[in-house]
Amino acid sequence: MASPLLAARVARKTAFNVAGKRFLSDISITRTGKPIMRVEGGRSSLGGHTVTVFGATGQLGRYIVNRLARQGCTVVIPYREEMAKRHLKVTGDLGRVVFIEHDLRNTPSIEASVRHSDAVFNLIGRDYPTKNFSLEDVHVEGTERIVEAVCKYDVDRYIHVSSHSANSQSTSEFYRTKGRAEEVARSLFPETTIVRPAPIFGFEDNLLLKLAGVTNLFTSNNMQEKFYPVHPQSIDVGAALEKIFFDDTTAGQTFELYGPKKYSMEEISVMVDKEIYKQRRHLNVPKAILKPVAELLNKVLWWHTMSADEVEREFLDQVIDPKAKTFKDLGIEPGDIINFTYHYLQGFRSQNFYDLPPATEKEKREEKKYIHVLDELSLSSHALAALAEFHAEKDAHEKTFQKLRTGAAPRAGAGLGVVEPEDEDPVAEDVDDQPLSMAAFTEDWNESQFWFLDETALALADQLLDGASSSSTIGVVSTPSVFIALKNRLRFWPVEDRPKLVLFEHDHRFSVFPEFVFYDFQRPLQLPLNLKGSLDSVIIDPPFFSNDCQTK
Repeated sequence: MASPLLAARVARKTAFNVAGKRFLSDISITRTGKPIMRVEGGRSSLGGHTVTVFGATGQLGRYIVNRLARQGCTVVIPYREEMAKRHLKVTGDLGRVVFIEHDLRNTPSIEASVRHSDAVFNLIGRDYPTKNFSLEDVHVEGTERIVEAVCKYDVDRYIHVSSHSANSQSTSEFYRTKGRAEEVARSLFPETTIVRPAPIFGFEDNLLLKLAGVTNLFTSNNMQEKFYPVHPQSIDVGAALEKIFFDDTTAGQTFELYGPKKYSMEEISVMVDKEIYKQRRHLNVPKAILKPVAELLNKVLWWHTMSADEVEREFLDQVIDPKAKTFKDLGIEPGDIINFTYHYLQGFRSQNFYDLPPATEKEKREEKKYIHVLDELSLSSHALAALAEFHAEKDAHEKTFQKLRTGAAPRAGAGLGVVEPEDEDPVAEDVDDQPLSMAAFTEDWNESQFWFLDETALALADQLLDGASSSSTIGVVSTPSVFIALKNRLRFWPVEDRPKLVLFEHDHRFSVFPEFVFYDFQRPLQLPLNLKGSLDSVIIDPPFFSNDCQTK
């Protein structure tokens, strides 16, 4: 039989545990005073939260619905089309996911969806206008009706999922209406939590699958728009929305959810090509042509191809609000898109490449490089002599080039009339006595360089100088041999009569001349603004025989 002392100790410990459990409350009092019962979670658990998720039938909806349902929440899903909601039935246990038919223009149906909820997610959004709904109808007016219903029934939390770069002053209608929707939500419900995800990649996305699923890519900005792609599933946006919902301190705050690395659309397109082992054709169409064509197709066709606003967004990079909170504030490390391309794009491979494994970490960092090593290197006397001659010729070219580098700037300055005689360098003066030659610049096949013969270059230079004066400006585009011929001709002109020369060239070796301006035919408009309208005559030799290069 236990001693009285032991019995007293057990009784005291039991009383302490009972009291501790009693004072450890599992009831949470919300902002409006509603009691919410907290549970440990699990697919079949029944907690106290009732959450309405508008737009749950979209790409992001399934991830947040599943995470809420397995935490014991009752999730109300307003829907428009019966077949679009089927996949959401299994995201929660029986009775945890409730469906209500609604219409964004029907206020009573919206109120019925939020009447019993203590939190509302608004994921509704559209990338392009349709025949029934404009972007203003979906983003601004739809948000206004939802927030008014939230205020009417005194809902505790309203989480508004917007878009990156949302700005009421944006040139894009999509970003503009998203920005206005944020302003409407905050004006009616100041505790609104705004979430701005970056472009999302994954299943059913509008990024990877859009690039992989077509043969011809029509763009208007050479795929130069830049953004931070983000993953929607449990490790990124879905987990972030769940944490925001269960943390009441996030009320009234703004979150920017973006990936760890910045990519251009061109870089992602190359990534997709490598993953699916296909080379898709990229066609860049001027904005003035593609934008009206896209607007017409969006109005005429009953399936979506491209809208005018999507063309406009190609010229807008992602803008990040420095004051907004990020994944870091939620304790989440976002994933990089390069680690998920195999998972989402394997189905786009042909049967010949379907079973190939994903790229290794080393292959992701750099291109494959093959280096052949000879165990015993032995060359004949003729090969050694040829090699010595090659190195001697290379050294001579380098010496000539360095001599040219030393004297080119003062000589070119004199050609522009900016060097005073007393300021001239005696070394440069010696160099200036000698004519320039293209021998200092070897032809580079990677740059598609093939110099004109001296006779041809001089004939073209004479044509350009015919009628030129000190007030003239001559532009030389991808034709350095003619530029050298012009410099040689101008050596015999009086300094005060020499025209100004401008060399537009991709090869940085010609930067030894002060007249050099870097030029890339892929970006023909990225030039100094002071050159606009300043050229009197131009000579052009397109470096590549392609329609794209010839046009630009």
